[in-house]
Amino acid sequence: MQAYWRQVVLAGALLAAFPLGCGALPKEAAAPRLSVVATLDSVKFQPGEAVVCTVKVTNDGDAPAQAGSLSADTMEFWYGPGGTDLRYRRDVVRSIKEQGFDLITIAPKNAISRRFVLTRLTEEEGAFAFHALYSTGGNVPGTPGIAGPAFLYRVDGHPLFRRDGHGLIRKEDAVEVVKQKVADDVASPEIKLVRNEAGLLDWYVCAEAKGSGQPAKRAFFVNPYTGVIRAEAKPDATLEVAPHERTEASH
Repeated sequence: MQAYWRQVVLAGALLAAFPLGCGALPKEAAAPRLSVVATLDSVKFQPGEAVVCTVKVTNDGDAPAQAGSLSADTMEFWYGPGGTDLRYRRDVVRSIKEQGFDLITIAPKNAISRRFVLTRLTEEEGAFAFHALYSTGGNVPGTPGIAGPAFLYRVDGHPLFRRDGHGLIRKEDAVEVVKQKVADDVASPEIKLVRNEAGLLDWYVCAEAKGSGQPAKRAFFVNPYTGVIRAEAKPDATLEVAPHERTEASH
């Protein structure tokens, strides 16, 4: 019996000294370490002003990280009054042509970034905290994403735009934008909310510009998110409003 146990001990010692196979046992892969930083394009905004957010996700680890590309399906944005725990989720401006996200690899010490436009972070005056959360596999209810540090900003001053519940500037404000462009009064404006070639919305404003001589009819596409004129349009353009956008256009 003693000889048997000596053989067992010897076999164990040999296995420890000479691992099975030609090489050493593989090391466990290092877990990816991702960090998120979101910054707004300013620290001070006027009420109703659109906000541009830049999100940067960095792989701080030593191994490649499999992740989802930055999109409305992998990012969540929240804000609330500074000094409180109240937080409200806000959606970003998104084209109907953008669906889902791509799976990508972030190399060690490398980063990916993208800009997003949000239109409902400046509805009230005050001091606010903005938060961005990133989910590598897409937003799943009940699953928290990777949170970045809070970005602090303030809203005050004269209201820049009035917005509806979808975050779009109202059609009356779109007309005012056109008036400022032509530096004149406009009469009988025709206003439609339409989809453009990028899958985003435009206010189409066509009106007669009152001036010396005969009134000249001009038309413009006004960006309903930022409130700037995107391009001049044909006065006689035939543009149909999609059924699901008619309610928005009526506000």
